[in-house]
Amino acid sequence: MAFIVRQSGRLVGTFNNYLQPAHIGKRCISTSKKNDETAVVTEKIPSHKATQNSHDVNTTAAATAAKKKWMSYGFHPTDQYEDVASAHVFSFLGVTLCMVLGSLVYYYGPDRTLKDWAQREAYLLVREREANGLPLLDPNYVEESKIVLPSEEELGDFEIII
Repeated sequence: MAFIVRQSGRLVGTFNNYLQPAHIGKRCISTSKKNDETAVVTEKIPSHKATQNSHDVNTTAAATAAKKKWMSYGFHPTDQYEDVASAHVFSFLGVTLCMVLGSLVYYYGPDRTLKDWAQREAYLLVREREANGLPLLDPNYVEESKIVLPSEEELGDFEIII
């Protein structure tokens, strides 16, 4: 995603010059001191003598330079190989096991809301009532003797809408 954003910014920058009118120009003026822009190299550059040890010096210099630039992932404070390997293992486990396998269990696991069970049970009851010749929904689902309604005096002037 970051790659796409960077590339789109570069494309907009290149087309920006063509989209602006010709009479409006931009001028970038730098007000910095020129002596601040010079770079100073403090590392010693190994000599290019044709010896057998020159190759060893270059590889050890590269290894020490790489160690200097190494920033720990937090898994191992001194061993770079152990730190990088642990970071890769934990990233793999985090993405693969947690996200991929977790989503598989969530989507393909059992029905936790019992929605499918309720629907299957309703189909079984409908099939059973049809086989027995009963109506699908009984008009006397609750016995009338168990229903307690308020009397006319208790209702008073309360409007009843049916």
